[in-house]
Amino acid sequence: MSLAFALAWLLPLAAGVALWLALVPRRGPGWRSAALGHGMVFGMLLAAACTSAFARADTAHAWLRAAPALAVLALLAALVAWRRSRSSAPLQLHKVENANRWIRVLLAVGLASLAFRGWLMLREIWLRPTFPWDAWDAWAVKSKTWFLLGHYAPFVSMPDWLAHPAQELYTGVAWAYPATLAWMQIWFASAAGGWIEPQVNLPWFALWIGLLLGHYGQWRVLGLDRVRALAAMYALGSLPLLDVHVALAGYADLWLAAMLGFAVLAWLRWRRERDHGQLAIAIVCVALLPAIKLEGAIWLLLCAAVAIYDVLPRRWRRLTLSSAIVVLLVLAFVSRIDLPVPGLGWVEITHGRIVVPALGDYAMHFNADALSSLLNSLFVQPNWHLLWWLAPGIALWHWRALRDDAALRHLAAFVLLGFAFLIFLFTCTDASRWAESYTAVNRLILQLVPATITALALICRDRAPRSAASPAPA
Repeated sequence: MSLAFALAWLLPLAAGVALWLALVPRRGPGWRSAALGHGMVFGMLLAAACTSAFARADTAHAWLRAAPALAVLALLAALVAWRRSRSSAPLQLHKVENANRWIRVLLAVGLASLAFRGWLMLREIWLRPTFPWDAWDAWAVKSKTWFLLGHYAPFVSMPDWLAHPAQELYTGVAWAYPATLAWMQIWFASAAGGWIEPQVNLPWFALWIGLLLGHYGQWRVLGLDRVRALAAMYALGSLPLLDVHVALAGYADLWLAAMLGFAVLAWLRWRRERDHGQLAIAIVCVALLPAIKLEGAIWLLLCAAVAIYDVLPRRWRRLTLSSAIVVLLVLAFVSRIDLPVPGLGWVEITHGRIVVPALGDYAMHFNADALSSLLNSLFVQPNWHLLWWLAPGIALWHWRALRDDAALRHLAAFVLLGFAFLIFLFTCTDASRWAESYTAVNRLILQLVPATITALALICRDRAPRSAASPAPA
């Protein structure tokens, strides 16, 4: 491994950690894990942004062209972090350790198995090229084309490509999808000195580590003791389908899941501590969702709706819900609706069809076979261990925690609304074919998994730990 490739990893990590510490200077339980986990993920996305901004004319040397801007950003963020840390009081939580020795031993065995699983995934990435499926024929097409070409060239639809044979245009099945992850792959390919797919795909393993560390650190500050936080980290990191998306690197769904999970955690901390840095992180994470994958626009709208409802005074919430229901009923009788959706454009909805720019037309009709496939994905196939069997029972067992904590109620509502959307998408539109073939149905479910595990972990926390900050409003 060359020095350039090592620096291509260290520089984004330094920039991401410095940016996190500049936004979140207060230190409490798990702050190192939170900074390292978030910094790892944010740093890779910052590298992608710098590559897109400064290396379009010379993708073969993208690392050299984009590194100075990223280094300047890292230094500025580090300076801000240092200055803010001098005037920030640390967060204080009551220490709660309520596990006996056998539980600790069992947890240690689980974490050892998680580390071994990580080693196997790392070997899988390092020893083979990109798996010849969607990651190969959809996601890696842009990055590999631009890198081997030596410069940026537009990707357009097939009709546009055929209509302009004299122009340097390219096309593919995912021509309209965002190129954020493509620019990140170009950063690492240029540092490696060539399109070496195992090295280009290593960011997915780093994403897995960042996802787990970031969630563990934030869970600790949100009131989970060390044992519960480690147990939740094991539950998240050991899910079979999540690990498949690490080993078969190249898909965008795990990145979308990580950013949505980070947004939920930052929103919960902002609600608890009124820390403007956490609010900024939540807003940026949500805003980036459509820039990672087009489906992120749906989660952006859902996050915005739940967040707006949360900040409304109690007397306005019932009126808002009633008004929303009335509007939906009125729209149900309108023959055609055009709705602007960030990241997707104007979505056309009629009684029998939904037209989404760049994604296609979806006829609406109920498909019972698709519902059966969806249930099989959740409860029969070995994709999720026992997660979806246990989740309803955990929520019912700790119903008082949901009743007494408005933040958890709203998070649970977000998760339920997300699943309601997926059920509608896969059973009432042409997307049912993705459920029947067991392809996209699991990938879209994956996007909600970190937020779901956060909700389950927090309703199981001890009620005693509280932050030194003022309690969140109801």
